[in-house]
Amino acid sequence: MTLTLVYVGWIAGIIGGLPLVLGGAMNMMKTSVMVKDMGHVGFSPDVLPVSRFIKFLIAAVSLVPATSLIGVILATGWMGGAISAHIRVKDPYLVQVLIPIVIWVGFGLRHLNAMYSFLGF
Repeated sequence: MTLTLVYVGWIAGIIGGLPLVLGGAMNMMKTSVMVKDMGHVGFSPDVLPVSRFIKFLIAAVSLVPATSLIGVILATGWMGGAISAHIRVKDPYLVQVLIPIVIWVGFGLRHLNAMYSFLGF
């Protein structure tokens, strides 16, 4: 495993986690855009504190090396829920598809041996 791949993996992981952190920050500030968007996909603004906590938790857990596997699995599940909410109201969902892909690529580049064993190599 080269050090370059590890650095690229860290960069990809940070880029993948950044939307979760920014979304959590927007939830914390209760921006009008976030409140409107949550209502548009069918969620009450009352879930903003829980959503904020979960987004921050997933971003942190996915970047800590010892817990990153759990983090990428949680990110995949969280974004799967976001995708289903957007499909239900016929909104575009490309970003919600790309975020877990980028997080998984980052994990895979940081933990090549684990990815090889997951893929059966």
